[in-house]
Amino acid sequence: MAHEADPTTPTPAPHIDLTRARDCHVCGEWGTVVDAHGHDEPCPTCQRPGGT
Repeated sequence: MAHEADPTTPTPAPHIDLTRARDCHVCGEWGTVVDAHGHDEPCPTCQRPGGT
């Protein structure tokens, strides 16, 4: 029998490239920022695909 995913189960943290986060003032070199709901998400400045 198939089961639906448990919505209360935390999702895995995104893989953050700390080399790209170096010298980023948006995330304070952490590589993540906190969204309006209090969740960590990759920094839009240094962690975006194709970014530097």
